[in-house]
Amino acid sequence: MDLPIETPAGGLHWKPRRKGRRILITGAAGTVSSLITEQLSQSYDLVGIDVADIENQDFAETHQADLNAEHLLDQLIKDVDYVLHLATGAPDGKQGIYATEMDATNRILASAISHGTRRVVLASSNHAAGWPEREFMAGTTDGHVQPSDLPRPDGLYGAAKAYMEALGRFASDASGLPVSLLRIGTMRNNMTLQQLIDSDEMPHLGFGAFRAQRLQRTWLTGDDLVKILLEEFAAKEPYRLRYATSTPDQEQWDHTVYKR
Repeated sequence: MDLPIETPAGGLHWKPRRKGRRILITGAAGTVSSLITEQLSQSYDLVGIDVADIENQDFAETHQADLNAEHLLDQLIKDVDYVLHLATGAPDGKQGIYATEMDATNRILASAISHGTRRVVLASSNHAAGWPEREFMAGTTDGHVQPSDLPRPDGLYGAAKAYMEALGRFASDASGLPVSLLRIGTMRNNMTLQQLIDSDEMPHLGFGAFRAQRLQRTWLTGDDLVKILLEEFAAKEPYRLRYATSTPDQEQWDHTVYKR
């Protein structure tokens, strides 16, 4: 199942299913999932899918499968109220990105429209608009961006996330499907922000004051992501886009929600 290439007037119709308490999480074995499922499972029944084995006991139901398993994916979406698409193909390079950020997102949105999913939350990234940060590092701009600014990817991964955002907007505009885009910042399991600052991860950020300021700006905790997700699940607008970090009080990333 795919979104149509062209959508004539009246071509897609989303009708919400009866409200329930089930969430499908893709990338369920990943870091982001591990930081949010304990809290979410207190209010929702969680269904997980991942190519890796899902050892997380917070899930009521798990499936070890690829997102190109179209029939399985469609059946899972049919029985849930929300979809949280966290999976990324980045570890598998270009083909992985094409398969997950592009093709799988397309399938998820089409299935969600068909089955009346109450909202799809897509995990985008700050890299979809990362070029202003590069300019900021070069000292040519103040680095300030708003969610309403045009995407300016800083690499293939960021471009794929911008494509994901465009698919989400198209699906919402064409059918009325509620879609939320979260430009997620930096998350780590079993590591504090200070430990990350002091580590040798992401050497392209350098070391010293700039590195600390940048990671303080992008840091996102599981607790704060849960709060953001609960806001998105309860939102009324059919389309929402926002930066998702734990640091709203900084000058570069505007944390207002762009909504339609």
